[in-house]
Amino acid sequence: MRVQFFGRILAVALLLLTIAPGPPKPGSYGIPPFTDGTGWIGRPVRPLDLSGKVVLVDFWEYTCINCLRTLPYLKAWYQRYHDDGLEIIGVHTPEFGFSGNVGNVREATQRLGIAWPVVVDADNAIWNRYGTDGWPEEFLFDRDGRLVHTVVGEGPYQETELMIQSLLKAGNPKLTLPPVMALLPQDDYTKPGARCYPRTPEVLLEHTKIADAPAGDVRRNAVYADPGGPYTDGAVYLAGTWRMDGEAAVAGAVPAALVLRYHATQLVGVLAPPKGGSVRVAVTEDGAPVPKADAGSDVHYDDGGASYVTVDAPRAYELIMNAKMGSHDLRLAPAAPGTAVYSFAFESCEVPN
Repeated sequence: MRVQFFGRILAVALLLLTIAPGPPKPGSYGIPPFTDGTGWIGRPVRPLDLSGKVVLVDFWEYTCINCLRTLPYLKAWYQRYHDDGLEIIGVHTPEFGFSGNVGNVREATQRLGIAWPVVVDADNAIWNRYGTDGWPEEFLFDRDGRLVHTVVGEGPYQETELMIQSLLKAGNPKLTLPPVMALLPQDDYTKPGARCYPRTPEVLLEHTKIADAPAGDVRRNAVYADPGGPYTDGAVYLAGTWRMDGEAAVAGAVPAALVLRYHATQLVGVLAPPKGGSVRVAVTEDGAPVPKADAGSDVHYDDGGASYVTVDAPRAYELIMNAKMGSHDLRLAPAAPGTAVYSFAFESCEVPN
């Protein structure tokens, strides 16, 4: 989910003068508790431990494309303002079964360089307590534990940072703080010529009908035939032996392939390897190796020029970062049975260099 908000400094000042109501069912202290979490990454935190702090509670999910795009700002704010009284608490409410595993969340926080405490909310208890609407969602509290600002989705980064600075200065007027950080290139939608286009909606394999599926129980291994195109945008086509296993399509034998027609600039896939291992998954676009100019950060090339991704953990993999908006056919071919494909998410903004 994306929230594009281009408020002015005046709007921020008005928001600071009007304290928003607390989240649903607040406790005696304004920040609702983090009880009923299923584990902590870092030190456990109680709301009373946060007394006198400016607190940003961040609901996120480590496979969520919008959360990953928001993360650089959170990391910068934590580095800039933690010593001056800002605390961030991450609440990791999972979208998939594997992303509720504390060990998987710990690996993700280490890989992503997250330094603040994170509570795993596998049972959605904290999510429900806060009345959260989607990933990511931020709740900003002042030093007295009052909710002053919420953001659902991406942005508004600069307005939020101005608010953090104002709340910190309210407790210490002598603070000298840095200028608000510039927007990252992919977020500077106000640049002349920047455009955001309609894109393929998120594809969740759990809820997506497999095109041309054979008759029978899709939860069992079945042989699928790739029709060879033309493909329908947003539809998933399988070739070879696959089964639907709850949230994912799982390769039952190789060779096997998955084809997706999409229109977007960026494509992120949530994939998992066979249990206890890693797997090479060949990635092609429009029947050829992904052009290096359009390759996502997780795509590599072998000596023969073939493009692939090494799936070594259940997580989001950046597969495509097209230089230009357009429609394409993505094909994934895992090298081992047991490889699982969960979802695909897309972005579609072009920003001038």
